[in-house]
Amino acid sequence: MRRFPTGVTIVTTLTDGVPYGFTANAFTSVSADPPVVLVCVNRDASAHPMIARSSIFCVNILAIGQEKIAKLFADHARRTDRFEGLATRRAATGAPVIDGCLAYVDCRLAEEHTAGTHTVFLGEVLDTGFIDGRPLGYLNAGYRDFGIDVP
Repeated sequence: MRRFPTGVTIVTTLTDGVPYGFTANAFTSVSADPPVVLVCVNRDASAHPMIARSSIFCVNILAIGQEKIAKLFADHARRTDRFEGLATRRAATGAPVIDGCLAYVDCRLAEEHTAGTHTVFLGEVLDTGFIDGRPLGYLNAGYRDFGIDVP
């Protein structure tokens, strides 16, 4: 799978007023009508039970220049202070939207399915937003600029 180029996202949720999030690239659209997306989350991830409990998640699609944020949210040693000093706003569900992200997809949890070590969370899309820019890519264990502008 290292040979498959993907975008980079931060999946966020809010449980009991506390934000949680992690870096993910296992994200895709499932259906346009009704709008549904999926994200695959390792059951060992600290945010996994928080998504299941809150029944909400927001997928923040990162832009070029946000590599530091991607690395921060992938760092297992920094699970408790990832949002410290990070500019965010609340999505319709209350989940954090990271300022400067290329796009966000705010969801209510619709279904959960077990697949190996992961849970596939299907989310009903409630709100979206975007800005012009270039997506942050990931390929062969490294962050990439695929040279694509998204208007």
